[in-house]
Amino acid sequence: METKSPVGPGEVGVDLNAQVIDESLSDEVFELLWGHGRNAIPTAVDYAYEQTWKQLVFFNQRKEQRLSDVALAEKLGVSRTPVRQALERLVQDGLVRSDPRRGFWVRLFTAQDIHEIYELRGALEVLALRLAAPRLDPADLRSQLDLLYTVREQLDQRPISLFLQCDFRLHTLLIRASGNSRLIRYLSTLRSQFSVFQIKDTLYPQRMEAALDDHEQILLALLEGNIDKAAELLAAHISHAMANVLADIFEEEGTAL
Repeated sequence: METKSPVGPGEVGVDLNAQVIDESLSDEVFELLWGHGRNAIPTAVDYAYEQTWKQLVFFNQRKEQRLSDVALAEKLGVSRTPVRQALERLVQDGLVRSDPRRGFWVRLFTAQDIHEIYELRGALEVLALRLAAPRLDPADLRSQLDLLYTVREQLDQRPISLFLQCDFRLHTLLIRASGNSRLIRYLSTLRSQFSVFQIKDTLYPQRMEAALDDHEQILLALLEGNIDKAAELLAAHISHAMANVLADIFEEEGTAL
């Protein structure tokens, strides 16, 4: 039986018991984005941050929710102080907003937010690709292609976890290979925001298929040594992703009317 947390009127605690996607996948995605900067010995704040980050990214719902530090502390088995510090870090990541009088809330993204996030993502990831291209090992690119083909063969079975692994690993490979520590850090923060939408895209098999097609063309261009073509393809891929997110937002807003 699930234990109810002491949440007051209008408050919710993030449901850390939710299991929609394999937990190992959320572990891997967090490691891909933040593993390079993790403390060797995680603190209580690190633990609270990681667990809440995973829940916000993988199980985010498009509705305003107040985050109860009391409920989170009870579920995580830590005191309220590290939970509040973790929530402050999540504010910096853009996943949570803070109201001095009303506490912490799950951030809802507007159409303007999406334009800003994806326009910045496009500029920074294309820069990362151009910096990374001379450093990339063809064997790593071919390995990415092999994983992509494996996912494509299983599309009729909707291999959500495998698709997300393929997606995050490719973008991480290009970003990490840039060798620019500040660029890597900025993109890790930005990816926390748009990862919410990447995960929602798995609800649409045709989007997974389109993303795989885009990734294949980017990888083939890199293997051919055509950096300009790869950069153009990546920019178009990110633009397509933004269009999908905006379509979802407008559809949800229309449904709510």
